Amino acid sequence: MAYRPVSGLAVGAAVVGGVSALALVSPFFWVLPLIGGVVALAALADVERVGAKKAGRLAALVGLTLALGFGAQAIAATVTARWIAAARAESAAEVWLTAIRTGRPEDARSMCGPEAQQAVEDLGSCATNEPDSHRCTGVGEEPGSWVVLVTLGRCELRLVLAPLVATQQGRTVERWLVTKCDVTRSGT
Repeated sequence: MAYRPVSGLAVGAAVVGGVSALALVSPFFWVLPLIGGVVALAALADVERVGAKKAGRLAALVGLTLALGFGAQAIAATVTARWIAAARAESAAEVWLTAIRTGRPEDARSMCGPEAQQAVEDLGSCATNEPDSHRCTGVGEEPGSWVVLVTLGRCELRLVLAPLVATQQGRTVERWLVTKCDVTRSGT
């Protein structure tokens, strides 16, 4: 068996595929799996080219597999984390709204940051026995915060909620706070 030089592109694909693991750290690095995939495809074409007597098909395939795997995992983890955080924000808003609707202002205030404390008093006139609606519309202005739009009786609310992470008895506990509440009253 004759010596075949190793394709430099194939080696590069394997390296960039491995470095694609950084995509799990930050969306800033999501470009690495894309680059790894392109280099791996170019390496496969280089190795398979007619007349090219180069080795490296396995390295190119490993690079392609790593790039695709890390890229898919990074995107899936980010989408899942966002979905979970949005669901938690909606749940926290529902607990807060239930405290207001059932006449428990102290419970509602305990879930508020300083800017939202006054909203608890202001919303007493909004609450009715009619069902309300709420939905998380996305991230807020502050990192980690989420916006939930609410219809509460005759009022439209724009709640901004954020998780407060603390350690209690050696365990990490996440507690959501209403950090801001903008109220718009509809016809009275």
